[in-house]
Amino acid sequence: MLGKYLQIFCREAEEHLASLQRGLLRLEKEPAREELLQELLRDAHTLKGSARMVALDDIGTITHLMEDLLKELESGSRQVDEAAVDRLFKGADAVAQLTAAIDRGEKPPFDAARFVEEYRRDALCGRAPAAPPPPSPGAAVQARKPHHAEPAPHAERPCETVRTEVKALDSLVNLVGELLINSKRQDLRLSRLKGISAAADEATAAELVRFTGELEEEKLQLDYLVQELHDTTMGLRMLPLQTISDGFERLVRDLSHRLGKEVRLTLTGCSTRLDRLLLQELKPMLVHLVTNAVGHGIESPAERGAAGKEPAGCVSIAAYQQGSSVLVEVRDDGRGMDPVLIRRAAVKSGVIDEREAAALSDEETLYLTLRPGFSTARAVTEIAGRGVGMDAVKKKVERLRGSLMLQSEPGRYTAVTLRLPLTLAVLEALLVRAGGETFAVPVSYVEEIVKVREAELVPLGKGSGVGVRGSVLPLCSLSALLGLPQAPTAGSAQSALVLGQVEQRICCTVDAQLGSSLLVVKGLGRQFRTLRLVFGATVLADGNPALILNVPALIAASASPLPALRPRPAPLPPVRRVLVVDDSITTRTMEKNILVTRGYRVTTAVSGEEALAKARAERFELVVTDVEMPGIDGLELCRRLRSSEAHRDIPIIVVSSLAGAEDRRRALQAGAQAYVVKGSFDQEELLGTVRALIGEGGGA
Repeated sequence: MLGKYLQIFCREAEEHLASLQRGLLRLEKEPAREELLQELLRDAHTLKGSARMVALDDIGTITHLMEDLLKELESGSRQVDEAAVDRLFKGADAVAQLTAAIDRGEKPPFDAARFVEEYRRDALCGRAPAAPPPPSPGAAVQARKPHHAEPAPHAERPCETVRTEVKALDSLVNLVGELLINSKRQDLRLSRLKGISAAADEATAAELVRFTGELEEEKLQLDYLVQELHDTTMGLRMLPLQTISDGFERLVRDLSHRLGKEVRLTLTGCSTRLDRLLLQELKPMLVHLVTNAVGHGIESPAERGAAGKEPAGCVSIAAYQQGSSVLVEVRDDGRGMDPVLIRRAAVKSGVIDEREAAALSDEETLYLTLRPGFSTARAVTEIAGRGVGMDAVKKKVERLRGSLMLQSEPGRYTAVTLRLPLTLAVLEALLVRAGGETFAVPVSYVEEIVKVREAELVPLGKGSGVGVRGSVLPLCSLSALLGLPQAPTAGSAQSALVLGQVEQRICCTVDAQLGSSLLVVKGLGRQFRTLRLVFGATVLADGNPALILNVPALIAASASPLPALRPRPAPLPPVRRVLVVDDSITTRTMEKNILVTRGYRVTTAVSGEEALAKARAERFELVVTDVEMPGIDGLELCRRLRSSEAHRDIPIIVVSSLAGAEDRRRALQAGAQAYVVKGSFDQEELLGTVRALIGEGGGA
């Protein structure tokens, strides 16, 4: 019976320990804040009482001693100084380690009774307490495998939450994914039914057409409900970055004190939400990047003073969503990365030779720090520590279907940007045919689709290359890379994908490209773990399976050696926000999907009234609206937006089934910039119009 309550205690202790850590970091900066001491006292007091309720005497004693010290600080009999805060931190660390061991069913990681005895004795003597055995670097923010899904804190108001087993949540997500796949399958059945209706004799055709229409209407409603269910279920897997970021301020504090530096940490975008599995993988990468920034990027106060900088350096973690990706940037205002020293270290360690080094631009040189074998202790000293383990970070990012970008200016700053998908459960992919099979390529790696003609090929190493936007890229065949039979080309132009990852790009021919689709990702069984070129599978709308390709592995398996490193394209522009207004589920969903797949952030409204309310609450770069809607129609919506000071200049596209010249004139008079007819609807026409008015979407 007690075991159940121990689990409850561990969950409660996590929350109070996180609150204690945040409060102590604030107290160190604002020692005069009495309300902070009162909050800390409440956390310590609650922890003490809860520990004693479940007979955890060591934890109860430690928190009692922490409570005594906090009371001394509150009364003024003891000064709030670094020694006092250190004592409280060490007590909290000990409680955290003991709690984690209890939660895992393990023995305490140190002699708890001895720690309690020394903590009590040192408190009486005023000495710094003996700390429990120190964890590995960055352990203050290392992820502990959760037994339960954590409730996502709301940014504006408290909300009711319920805890559930992560395994049950993952099972629910998988089942909803299956429902989505089966819903797509029904589309094919409905299409077949329409064909049967068209071929039936006149007597039965009318009844079939009526039945087909009713079924189609019900199917549209079902699609809407399934999509809503899928989106809601996926949201249950999403947690804010804040769930892993709270410990980084403590990490920076401890590292900077140990190294005699002054460093402050700023956090931006911590409400950005990611799949909890991604968060678990992201945390150790951020620990490494922040540790590098503090340990090797930020200079000592003396060095900063000599360079005309403020004594205190700054490390920042910023996160924001861009299309279907999340960008997480770790930046410091330290000494930066010196391309000259990086080239010298790379040549010395045998990563490249002197001829290759001389051919690299400064921007290309930065990516040498991601090469295996570059990160040696000697290289760390010479290049400000920017090579240590960065190849491991790169490999982990690739495994998560993401990418990594480096930027730096010597003496000023270094920034490492990780681009990751929002979730690992679904994937926006380009479907292609190769060797008679269908494969899915994550769109985050697809830079563009081109046509390749034999006459345009140029020799490159032992193979061929093709010119793309001023660069010669190695050309390979997807069928050949996968060991599949290649279709004869007979001199005709072939479709090819320009695939990019970090500093490398290749041009990969395919038999055909079949358009993009949102896919439910299925893991491969243990028997397929040795497959390097695929990382998962999916089920297509026709019920057939398709393998999802591992693009970084494809690039590595392509032409060898690859040409000189090439810089990544410039970061995408900011995400453009679009408001889509239509009372038709089909049109609304279609327009939203077309825009979302091109990186636009889309909000939908089913009426003119709802659109006006959303326009008042959020800023949009573009409105796409129907004309004929109940209540406020599209033309009246245009007029009201144009009469508003806040929305006077916002571009508006009307998408309507009304095709007459008079209809077009009325829309333009009402304030629309463009008019697209539904009857001849072409998604490229819509996208071209959107790009002409507000530019690219900015997403992945």
